[in-house]
Amino acid sequence: MVSVTRIYDKFQTVIPLEIRKEFNLDKSYKVEWKINKDGKVELDFIKDLTLDEMVGKYSAVENIDSVKLKHDFKNTEL
Repeated sequence: MVSVTRIYDKFQTVIPLEIRKEFNLDKSYKVEWKINKDGKVELDFIKDLTLDEMVGKYSAVENIDSVKLKHDFKNTEL
């Protein structure tokens, strides 16, 4: 399948309907652009995760003292 889109003002473009359907894309996805070792552009679709989807998926590298973190945050000047 080949699809062609225009580049609009501010360098915006559209993801063709066929691609959106094939990959079940919705507005919760971002497009990751890469240039591979052959100099060709590659795209990947990255889904934004909700907090519920993140729970249990990630862990801290070191222990976190949440009381100290809250204290430090409150005492930080913006």
